[in-house]
Amino acid sequence: MIRKYRLRREGTLIICVLVCMGVATTIMGLSMTSAIRAQRAVKKTQQLRQTEYLLDAGVLRSAQQLKRSIDYRGETWKPTTETINHLNPTVIISVEKQNNSSQFHVSVTATLGVNGKMKPANQILMTKRTYEFKYSLDQTQQTN
Repeated sequence: MIRKYRLRREGTLIICVLVCMGVATTIMGLSMTSAIRAQRAVKKTQQLRQTEYLLDAGVLRSAQQLKRSIDYRGETWKPTTETINHLNPTVIISVEKQNNSSQFHVSVTATLGVNGKMKPANQILMTKRTYEFKYSLDQTQQTN
């Protein structure tokens, strides 16, 4: 009789250990999932910020090119920066002359990310930012 009671107690102890292992495994799985989500969110935020910096560089580049030459009509610029080179940075600048010969409508579009079927494992998204502004040669010459 004593022996049967001991067997039941040992079985209960094994079941309790297995339940505790299951709970611990579930907690570890949930913490790993939340860590991966946080890492992806940080990468997305970093890529958005890099796209905005790339857009700023494109706006400055377009203003400088217009200041140098009145015949500038835009370009597709692919910066060769080592830090974002794996993200395929592209800046498209288009310049249109307005009715007034000294005023231009400038559109700058910055794209960062892989566009197409093949995406690397660490490349989650493609970010794109656009900025449009009017540029007047008369105003820039007056300030200089």
